[in-house]
Amino acid sequence: MNINFETFKNDITWFVKPTDKVELLDTTLNYSLTKKFQETFPKLTNLIEKSRVLNLTINYQSYRLFSWTNKDNKSFGWLNKIESDKTTDIELIDEHELILQEIGGIQESYNQPEPSLTNNQNFLFIKSECSKGIGGWDDYYEMMCEEENKQKIDYKDFVCFVQEANGDVTLYDRNSKEVMLFAHDHCFDNVEFLENQPEYTFHKINGIKTFVDYVESLATEWTNETI
Repeated sequence: MNINFETFKNDITWFVKPTDKVELLDTTLNYSLTKKFQETFPKLTNLIEKSRVLNLTINYQSYRLFSWTNKDNKSFGWLNKIESDKTTDIELIDEHELILQEIGGIQESYNQPEPSLTNNQNFLFIKSECSKGIGGWDDYYEMMCEEENKQKIDYKDFVCFVQEANGDVTLYDRNSKEVMLFAHDHCFDNVEFLENQPEYTFHKINGIKTFVDYVESLATEWTNETI
């Protein structure tokens, strides 16, 4: 039995079913990250280096459970999905690929802090879940642009790398590496409508300009809750 995995299952009750084949493999201390990763994501590096890591498989799919202890003295962390390089042919930016190569994409977060960029997300960074464009909001976006007489953004080089449970998506432009949120139904305290675009379409996230900014902001949120 692994106490971190048991805590994960107790918080994310829907993920592991009684019929699933689960194999706990090994635990890792002093998780090794490359120099390139450390230089690109110093705040995430600091967080990962503090983690307790459990390697496991669920129905023969590889995962890595990164766990820390929060200020309430409880285990909290991420279940990261580990995929092969041939999962999909979608073109990601180098910084995104680096995340996947070294720690994987976040499938679930347990006992997560609030507010956090991980809240209510179906996935973060997982390559097989990523998609080109704006996550299927094409018709809605076109309708909103017509209604408000706005010029459409060319989003053919956008990649959806995070999806919220309600369908909202976080995107980056593969060329500029800038991050935007496409949210259709409500406002957030940490975002602003993108200038010259219809409301409830594209947003800028306060304090976040690029993909690296997004990752480092997420790492800071979790680091601030660790003891």
